[in-house]
Amino acid sequence: MAVILAILPLVTKATPAAIPENQKTAADRDEFDLFRQHGRQQAENGWEGGAEDEADDHSQPAVFDESAQFRTHASHDSSQYLEAFLKGRYQRSRGREIEDTETWRATPNISNPGTDLANFPDSAFTLPQGRAYIEFSPFNYYSSSKIQPQEFSTEFLIRYGATDDIELRLFGSGYNWVGGQTSAWSFAPLGFDVKIQSWLEKPEYLLPAMGIEVYVQTEWLGNTATNGGTQPGVSFNFDQSLPWEIDFEYNLGAARVQDFENGENEWTFGFQWALQRDFLDKDFALFIHGYHDTTRRRRSSSSTPASPFSGISGYSEDAIGGGFIWTANNRLSIYGQTSAGLNEFSPALISYAGFAVAF
Repeated sequence: MAVILAILPLVTKATPAAIPENQKTAADRDEFDLFRQHGRQQAENGWEGGAEDEADDHSQPAVFDESAQFRTHASHDSSQYLEAFLKGRYQRSRGREIEDTETWRATPNISNPGTDLANFPDSAFTLPQGRAYIEFSPFNYYSSSKIQPQEFSTEFLIRYGATDDIELRLFGSGYNWVGGQTSAWSFAPLGFDVKIQSWLEKPEYLLPAMGIEVYVQTEWLGNTATNGGTQPGVSFNFDQSLPWEIDFEYNLGAARVQDFENGENEWTFGFQWALQRDFLDKDFALFIHGYHDTTRRRRSSSSTPASPFSGISGYSEDAIGGGFIWTANNRLSIYGQTSAGLNEFSPALISYAGFAVAF
C-alpha cells in the first residue's frame, strides 16, 4: 500500500489536467463520458469503503442523472427490433434464427409466416413484400352427410405479398369429384381473397395478432355440380401465444351461401380454431383443430339439389381432428390432417394432405 501511495503523485503529475466540464467544446465531449464518470465514481466509492463493505447498491450519483433517459431509449430500440423480428411470424418462430426485416423479404421462408392450408383457420400474418407461396393439397376427401354427398378435391391456394401487410390470394378446390345423384368430375370455380395484417401480438396486453380477409367465391370455371354462385365473405383472423409454447389460432367470420333447400342466398356465421405446438424440434409441429360452420370450408364450393329432408332448419357443421406440419427446409413444408364430423350435417370423415412451397 505504501508503494502505491508513493507512486500516485508521480502519475498525477504526468497526466494532463482534465478540462473542466463547463469549458469543454462539442469536440471535447464524449458521448460515453457519462458512463465512464459513473464507473470512476463507483470505483472511488469502493476504494474508500474497502473490500469488506457491502456490495454496490447501484445508486446513481448526480453525474449519472441521465440514466433514466438512457434506459428509456434502450427500451424503445429493443421494442422496435423485437417487433421487426416478429414481423409476420408465428409465436413459435421466436426460437428460430434471428433475421432482420430485409432478410425476411429477401429470403424465401416457408415457416415465416407458414402455410394456411394445413389446418382449418387462416393465420393473421401476411407474406413479406415480393414473396410468394404455392400451397397444394392433391388429396382432399369429405365423406357424405345428411345434406351433402361425398367429395374429392385438389385444393390450392396461391399467395403473394403485395406489401408487408397486404397479401393477394387466389384459391379454389381445383379438379374435383362430387358424388350423389348428379355425380361428376369438374374444375371448381376460382375465388379471390385479400388478407390485411392489422397488428402483431402484444403479449403484455394479452392482445392477439389480428388480420382481416375479404374474399369472393366466383362462378369462373365452375359447372352446375360445383357452382354455388358469386358469394362474398369476410374473416377476422387471430393468433395468440399461450403458456407451454402453445399457439392458438382462430377465425371469426361470415359468408354468403346458397340455402340447400330453396337455393336462396343467405349469410352464415363461421368459426375455425387450432391449437399448435412444436414437438421433437422446431421443424415438426402437431395441432388439433376444428370448426363450427354452415359453409364447410369456405374454399369448397360444392352444392346439391334441394334436400329430400323437408323441415330442416338451422343446420350447421361441426368437426374436430388433428394433424401435423413438417418443415423440410426453408422452401418446403408438408402437412396432413384427419377430422371427424360431430353431427348429422357434417361429413363423418374429413381428410387431406399436401405441401407448401415458398418463392
